[in-house]
Amino acid sequence: FRLEEMMKMYVELIDGGFITFIENGVVDRVICKYHELCTVVYYNSPPKELRIDCSSYQSQFGTPVSCDGSMLFVSSWEKGLYAYDISSGELLWRLKGARMTQITVYPSYLIVLQSDKAIHKVDLSTGQLLMTIKTGTVLQHFVLVDSLILVDSIRGKLSVVNTESMEIVKQYSQKVFNPCGVYSALIHDAQVCNNQLILCGKEGNHIGFYGSETFRRVI
Repeated sequence: FRLEEMMKMYVELIDGGFITFIENGVVDRVICKYHELCTVVYYNSPPKELRIDCSSYQSQFGTPVSCDGSMLFVSSWEKGLYAYDISSGELLWRLKGARMTQITVYPSYLIVLQSDKAIHKVDLSTGQLLMTIKTGTVLQHFVLVDSLILVDSIRGKLSVVNTESMEIVKQYSQKVFNPCGVYSALIHDAQVCNNQLILCGKEGNHIGFYGSETFRRVI
């Protein structure tokens, strides 16, 4: 697997919970039932059950696992970021801080979004905060290739960040991202193809996105 393929995941809602599909070659999926047991389903070994407090909040972002399938990560709006040992179910560490949302997993670190506040790089084994980009406009991020992510946005600009160094390697103005100057524009997916950034989403000239047009844009 290429790194970006390993780290991408998606979430499916089920009755009373949700499933995070991992597909990283080690873990197939994580099944979370609200206020019940969480089951980690492996490709080549028996499933593991552990008790973590999941709600519909986590269903927005999923519950990713480490690349070797030994750790599970849970974000919380009120209490921060948690890391659990899947085999024992024990809490390994907790990073305090409100409004933790998306988690992207790399072999030795995590990239964690703190809504409207910052993008953090966190040591996977210890939970130590390694580096931070502070910004009051961050809403979401997307895995691109290798160590690159697309952040929407950093100080109002769509930005490509190298997660190894936490450096901003490229930024796009609103005019480039939103050439028609519409009132509302939301990215649903981002990817790199032939060294070009391709964005897909919805946009429109009214509050909210009901009835908005979909777009696919190369920038």
